[in-house]
Amino acid sequence: MIEHLQDPIILAQLLKENGKMIVEVPNANDALLTIFKNKSYQDFIYWSAHLYYFTPNTLRKLGEKAGLKVDFVKGIQRYPFSNNLYWLAFGKPAGEKEWKNFIDDALFQKNWESTLASLGATDTLIACFRAK
Repeated sequence: MIEHLQDPIILAQLLKENGKMIVEVPNANDALLTIFKNKSYQDFIYWSAHLYYFTPNTLRKLGEKAGLKVDFVKGIQRYPFSNNLYWLAFGKPAGEKEWKNFIDDALFQKNWESTLASLGATDTLIACFRAK
């Protein structure tokens, strides 16, 4: 939700001493934006409700600027390969619903996520921040 906040630094005020916070945000380096350069996805994702977009580096810097210890920042792929393929084929989401996951077996999905993570191009970032 921090991509919706005018001042995401306010997060630091929410943590008590020794408190931890897990943050999940869309990745500005998402493969649909950076590798595939999908115009339909760009139009879909860049809307006014998202005030900020984060990369692993900028999310880490946000935590540091807020005075928090950054335990980790990592990419995960929330949406399966069929969703990406559907964006590329039809310019809209929900491939996993339309195609009933017939493309997305567990091994393939694990390899897809691993490949995107190695490129820094997953759709989502997860970070753990800790009060100092």
